[in-house]
Amino acid sequence: MYTDILIPTDGSDNVEPAIQYGLELARRYDATVHALHVVDSSPIERKLELTALETDLETLPDTWYEAGDAATKQIETRAAEHGLDAVTEVRRGIPAREIRSYITDTGIDLVCMGTRGHTGLDRVLLGSVTTRLVRTVDIPVLSVKAKQALSEPGMRGGFETILVPTDGSKPAREAVTHALDLARTYDATLHALYVVDRGAYASRPGWTWDELQQVLEQNGETVLEDVQSRATADGVSVAAEITHGVPHQAIGDYCDQHGIDLVVMGTHGRSSLSRRIIGSVTERVLRNSDEPVLTIRGV
Repeated sequence: MYTDILIPTDGSDNVEPAIQYGLELARRYDATVHALHVVDSSPIERKLELTALETDLETLPDTWYEAGDAATKQIETRAAEHGLDAVTEVRRGIPAREIRSYITDTGIDLVCMGTRGHTGLDRVLLGSVTTRLVRTVDIPVLSVKAKQALSEPGMRGGFETILVPTDGSKPAREAVTHALDLARTYDATLHALYVVDRGAYASRPGWTWDELQQVLEQNGETVLEDVQSRATADGVSVAAEITHGVPHQAIGDYCDQHGIDLVVMGTHGRSSLSRRIIGSVTERVLRNSDEPVLTIRGV
C-alpha cells in the first residue's frame, strides 16, 4: 500500500519518534524513504531568530543548509542500515507549501510527521505544519508526538492493536481500508468503534432523544457489521463496539482501556442523520491522543 514514505525533519529530538515509525513502516512495506528538510524562509520567523541569535547574515544561510543536510543524511544512513533505499533533499521556502510540493513532485503516498518541532536555528514549526498537512494533502499523514518516544532505540516492533473510529462515511471507509491493510501487515487486532454522540440531538429538532438514539445505534450496527465483514474477508482479527459519549473523549477512553497503539481516522464525516463530524473529532483526537494517529483525508 505504501511505496514512498516521506519523513520531514528539523533535526531535533522531537522528530525522532516520527523517524522511527517512518522507518518501521518502510521496512514492513519495502518502501523508499524520503528525508526532507525545509529551510523556513518566513521573513518574520527569520527576523526573530536573527535578532535573538545576533548571527552574521552572510554565514547563516550556509548554516541552515548544512544543518538540514546533516539531518536528512542521518535518516538516509539509518535507512541503509535496514536495507532501505533513501532519498534526501533540502529545500527553502514555506514548510507546509514545500512539503506539499515535494509530495506532488515525487509521488509520496504516506507522510510521517512529528507534531512539534524545536525552536532553534533550523526550526520548521512541525506542529503547525502537521496540522496544515492533515487538512490539505490527499494522502495519509501519520502524526507522532514528541512524547511518544520509543522505549528502545532503533526500529519499533510494530502495531498490535489498531483502532478505527467510523461513521460509515466515505472518508471513514477509506480509513478502514488503510487500517485493515496495516492490521494484516502487522498481524494486529483491528478495533472498530462507533460513537453515538448525544450532541447530534441538538441538530435534529422534532426528534426525541430515544428516537434518535435508536436510529444512531442501528446505523452503528450496520457500519460495524460492514467492517467486520471486510476484516473477515481479509483474515484480520476484529473487535467492534458501539459506545456513547463525546466522540473524541470516547475514542481516548477506548484507547486507554484496550491498549491501542495506533489510531486510523478519516478527516471528514457525513452530514446525514448519523453524522459524526469526523473532521473536527479527528483534530481533537490529534491534539489529545497519546497514540500516533494516521489521518485519511476525504476528497
